[in-house]
Amino acid sequence: MAYYRKLPSGMWQATVRDQSGKRHSQSDRLKGVVKTWATEQEARFARGDRRDPRAGDIKVGELYRRRAAVRGVDAATRAKHESLWRTHCEPSWADWPMNGPTRMEAQEWMNGLRSSNRARHAGRPVASGDQGVPQLSSETIRAAVHLMSSLYAAALAEGIVYANPFSRLELPVIEPRPVEFLELAEAEALYQSAARIGPRWRTFIEVGTKVGLRFEELAGLHGHRVDWLRSRLTVADVMTRSGLRSYPKSRKSHRVVPVPAEQLEGMSALMAGRPRDALVFTAPAGGPVSDGNFRDRVWYPAVDAARVCGRLAPADDDDYRAGECGTRFCDDAAHKIRRFPPRIMRHTAASWLVQDGVPLYDVQALLGHESFATTQRYAHLAPDAHSRVLESWARRSDAPVTHGRKKARPS
Repeated sequence: MAYYRKLPSGMWQATVRDQSGKRHSQSDRLKGVVKTWATEQEARFARGDRRDPRAGDIKVGELYRRRAAVRGVDAATRAKHESLWRTHCEPSWADWPMNGPTRMEAQEWMNGLRSSNRARHAGRPVASGDQGVPQLSSETIRAAVHLMSSLYAAALAEGIVYANPFSRLELPVIEPRPVEFLELAEAEALYQSAARIGPRWRTFIEVGTKVGLRFEELAGLHGHRVDWLRSRLTVADVMTRSGLRSYPKSRKSHRVVPVPAEQLEGMSALMAGRPRDALVFTAPAGGPVSDGNFRDRVWYPAVDAARVCGRLAPADDDDYRAGECGTRFCDDAAHKIRRFPPRIMRHTAASWLVQDGVPLYDVQALLGHESFATTQRYAHLAPDAHSRVLESWARRSDAPVTHGRKKARPS
């Protein structure tokens, strides 16, 4: 039963109790307004709706912090979500009440992200005035929208809001990317260049381009995960920016894969005199290999120093210059290898296997793709990918002429 009273200020106040006995109040200058509100609340409570009428007043930022504190996700995922929230969501939504945003405002925010530049580029934070900074990718925009949508989905389950304004927005399409990979000559030049920086890096890159392990799988590989007698290794641990994680990216990423004999020998040399359960690949000063240091101190210096001409520079040759690794190399632009990021190692492994006729199913098992659709990106590289089309063209070109102008007989 609702209770009404007139406050000393002249306002009317209505008070109702929910099923738990908690009181909820509303004030207005008109008694009819608070009576209507009280009637609506009593009807809701009678239907079993336990939602606090003022629950939607909680700020978006406060609910995000409360939900982030209780979510059961690993440290790497938590750090990724925190970066998305801090960069793209918090500036726009943190001070809004949960029941404030509408679908139109959410769509307007998402459209603004499409015209925004990246906060980090080439592995470094973007400063104001930086030129050539690309716009946010479709993947990043979708991830930011998904973060807000999942927050509102949790709020719906708690009865804080009645609708999710971030669901089913008109999101940008993720355009398919062409499959790039290193040619054999480029890979060999890269191996030699990496070996001049350090022998361990040649083995690291060779395993990446031939076995197709992800960077975090290579960095987290331990000696006891390698079957040295059978030339196999088990992918079980991954090295993330938050430390070692004892499980890989997905269910199918946990796998046993073969290792070529030459790369197995190189890995064995790195393990000499070290504990069996130590990391196979370590930084020069010890400890795990980080993706940022590898990219800046090993990968790109090795790529910039790699030349497919196969010639090192004489000390007195002015056509050569010294690279960051200290080796003088050819300065001819035609001899440079293409400048790809480290993930090209994995694409190269898949592309070479498919080109050699290895079935896509076997490539999926080796690389640990969760979805077969991911492996199908390389299907066009198979030797017989267009065989039926070529056979059809050949049959039509060899077919006898049945219509059209006939050749004139010689006189």
